[in-house]
Amino acid sequence: MRVAELVLEALYQHGVRQVFGIPGDAINDFTYALHNRSDMDFVLVRHEEAGAFAASAQAKLTGELSCCMGTAGGGSIHLLNGLYDAKMDKAPVIAITGQVATDFIGTGYHQEVDTERLFSDVAVYSKTVMDPGQLPGILLEAIKAALSERGPAHISVPTNIAGRKVPFIPGNLQLAKAQSQITPADTALRQAADMINGSSKPVILAGIGGAEAKDDILELAAKLKAPIVRTLRAKDWIDERHVDCVGGLGLLGGRAGSKAMDGCDCLIMLGTDYPYVDFYPKSAKTIQVDRDIRQLGKRTTIDVPLHGDVGSTLKALVPLITDKSSEGFRQSIREIHEKERKSWVKEETSSDTPLKPQTVLATVGDLAPENAVFLCDTGTVTAWSARHLQVHDGQRFVLSACLGTMAFAMSGALGAQLKFPDRPVVALAGDGGFAMLMADFVTAVRYELPITVVILENKKLGFIALEQEGKGLPEHSIDLVNPDFVAFAKACGGVGLRADSYDSLQSALKEAFSNNLPTVINAVVDPEALIVPPEINMSQAYHFGLAKTRESFETIENAFRGRHGKKDADD
Repeated sequence: MRVAELVLEALYQHGVRQVFGIPGDAINDFTYALHNRSDMDFVLVRHEEAGAFAASAQAKLTGELSCCMGTAGGGSIHLLNGLYDAKMDKAPVIAITGQVATDFIGTGYHQEVDTERLFSDVAVYSKTVMDPGQLPGILLEAIKAALSERGPAHISVPTNIAGRKVPFIPGNLQLAKAQSQITPADTALRQAADMINGSSKPVILAGIGGAEAKDDILELAAKLKAPIVRTLRAKDWIDERHVDCVGGLGLLGGRAGSKAMDGCDCLIMLGTDYPYVDFYPKSAKTIQVDRDIRQLGKRTTIDVPLHGDVGSTLKALVPLITDKSSEGFRQSIREIHEKERKSWVKEETSSDTPLKPQTVLATVGDLAPENAVFLCDTGTVTAWSARHLQVHDGQRFVLSACLGTMAFAMSGALGAQLKFPDRPVVALAGDGGFAMLMADFVTAVRYELPITVVILENKKLGFIALEQEGKGLPEHSIDLVNPDFVAFAKACGGVGLRADSYDSLQSALKEAFSNNLPTVINAVVDPEALIVPPEINMSQAYHFGLAKTRESFETIENAFRGRHGKKDADD
C-alpha cells in the first residue's frame, strides 16, 4: 500500500467519506487514490477555504473526523481560516497538505511554504512525513490528537513521498476509536451537591458540551425547578419551546437570560465556555462541569470545578441532590421570557416592506421541515437567528461560534448536505458573508446538493455598523455593491428566487423546501433594522445617540457640499 492510499484507508476507517479540496501537483497521488475508490469521494470546491468550512461543519455536526486537502503553497494556506473555525469550535478535522519534494525543502523552491510551522498554531498536531516508514506513526498520532483534543490535525506530505510504498502497515488503524467517560471524584460531587442543596435560586447555563447529556440536563432542571439559559451553540440541541429553556444570554439573547444570571444564587455551568465575562453573576456560587480541565475557571471564578463529561457527571450528581419545592424564581424568569417572546411576534409576522430580518428568520423556522439542518453565518444574521429562529427537536443548528468568521454558512452547508443527504439543509447568510465565497454555490449544483441559501440583503455590513455606533462613530466604509444574486444562482444552474414581501418570502421558502434543487432566496431586508440589547445601559445609549448625531451632521454636511458644488458649477 502506498502512502496516499494508507492515509485514505485510515481516514475511511474513522468515518471520513468525503475529502474537500482542489487538486494540485503536490497532492495528485491523493486525488488519484480517491479517484480509484468507490467508497470515498474527492469533492472539488472552488476555494480551499470553502472546503475547510465544509469539513469543519461535518465535524461539528457529528463529532467525528472529517478531512480537507490543499496542495503546496497557496492551496495549503487557503485552508487556514476554515481550520481556525474548527480549532475554536473544537471540531476534529484532518488537513492533508502537499509539499515540494524532500530534496528541495529548505531551499526556497517554487511554492515551498513551511507548512509544518504554518499550521503549528491552528493544529493540535502538525508533522511532515519525510520517509514512508514514518507514516503509520505520524498518521495515527494525528488522528488520535484530532479526536482526543477535538481540533484540527495536519499532515504535510512531500510530492515524492505520497506515491511510495509504506514498508510497514499496522494491523489496527482504529486506535483513536477508543471511547472513555470521565467522572469527577466522589468528594467533588458531594461538595457540588451540598452547594446546590443549599441554594434557593439555582440556574443552569448549558452549552454545546451538554449535547450528549440532554436528558440528564432536563432532569436536573426539573428536580431543581431551575431555568436553563442556553449559549448560542446550544440551540443545536435544546428545543426552545421546552418549558425550562428561557433563551439565550448576552447581546444575542433576551431579558430572561440576563435576569436569571443576575438573580441566581447558584450557577451550574454545563459544557460551556461562554466568553463574555460581563454577563456572569457577581455574587452567586458557581459550579462548572467540563471534560477539558483547561476550561475550568477560564472565564469566571469557580467554587466547585468538576472535571468530567457532562452526562456521566450528572448521572452521579443528580441522585445526591434533593428535589426543590419552590419554583417562584423559575416562574418569574419564565414570565419575563414569555412576555418578551410575545413582544417579538409583531415583528416576526410583519408584512412591512422592506422585510424585517425578524420576519425572515421566524418564517424560515416556521416553514422549515422538522429535520432541517441550519447553518448560520456571522453578522447581523447571527443576532436575528439567535432570537427569532426557533430550532426544534429533530433539527440542528451550527455556526462559526468562537471564531465568528464570515462565509461559513453556505460552504458549511455543502459538508452538511453530503453528510446528511436525506435532510434539508438551510444556509442563513448576510449579503456580505455570502458574497465572500459565493462561487462555491456552483459546487452545490455540480454535486446536486439541494441546499437552500437564504440571503438577508441589506447592502451593508450591518454588524460592523452596530459596532461602529457602539463606539459613538457614524456608519462608514460598510456599504456593499451587490450582484444580482437571483441571476447568479440561475447562471450557476441552480434556482434563484427573490423575496421582497411577506407573501413572496413564504412562496419562495415553500418552493425551496420542495424542489430538491440548489436554491438561493434573496430576501431584501430593512437596512435600518436595529439589534437592541436586552438591557440598554447609559453608556450604550450615549454612544448610539452620539453616532446618530454624527451621522446627521455628515448628511447635512454632504448635502451642503453637494449644493455648494452645484452652485459653483452653475456660476
